[in-house]
Amino acid sequence: MKDTLIQHIDKTQSTNKLLSSWILERADTETKIPPFFALWADFQTAGRGMGSNHWFSEAGKNLLVSFYFEPGIPAARQFLFNQYFSVCTREFIARHVDNVAIKWPNDIYVNGKKIAGILIEHTLSGDRIRHTIAGIGVNLNQEWFPEEIPHPTSLTMETGKPYDVGTFLLNYQELLRERYPLLSTDPAAAEALNREYLKHLYRLNEPHHYAIQGRETTASILGVDEFGRLQLEESDGTLHRCGTKEVVFL
Repeated sequence: MKDTLIQHIDKTQSTNKLLSSWILERADTETKIPPFFALWADFQTAGRGMGSNHWFSEAGKNLLVSFYFEPGIPAARQFLFNQYFSVCTREFIARHVDNVAIKWPNDIYVNGKKIAGILIEHTLSGDRIRHTIAGIGVNLNQEWFPEEIPHPTSLTMETGKPYDVGTFLLNYQELLRERYPLLSTDPAAAEALNREYLKHLYRLNEPHHYAIQGRETTASILGVDEFGRLQLEESDGTLHRCGTKEVVFL
């Protein structure tokens, strides 16, 4: 692949980790990493998800890639980037399969099963975001997963078709560039992005079981606030705003 915004390697510990080191090494050189640059690997020896989670992928079968961005938005509004990246990813996967949803904050589900996981890491400069690394694993051709992984799926499992990883990446990167104007702190634009995010939010306005701050209950997702906290309402009217470590989907 000759696209200068895509670098392919066979194997690395983590594409996010390697890209982060490249950004530092090249910061003040002529080879500075440009926006929308993508580092793509066939295999990760220590692929990461949110928190302490790991990402499992068979070598060469799925898309494992980290993108570089310079969003320049206030650090306090960083959830806007999460919404932009999640909305674009959902939109692109929906070109290939139906019933695609965003599971808060940024997993992508197809027919209630996880097809993609996103790890977003911001580097700040004062009160603004200096740069962002957005790593993603998309299950494309894999058909077997370890038993301990809950409810996984892939495009091949959903459609019965094989997918070329390089072609998928090129088209996905193009969509991210085309839709970048979605990312804006302008009030009207930010509200439009929020509406698009909520339109496809998994379990929105449906009663389901959750563990909220360690207590199991039935609640409905009402939305998210500007800081990305999940808003839930219990059946008795009790309201909650939860960070990622404060709520578990059951």
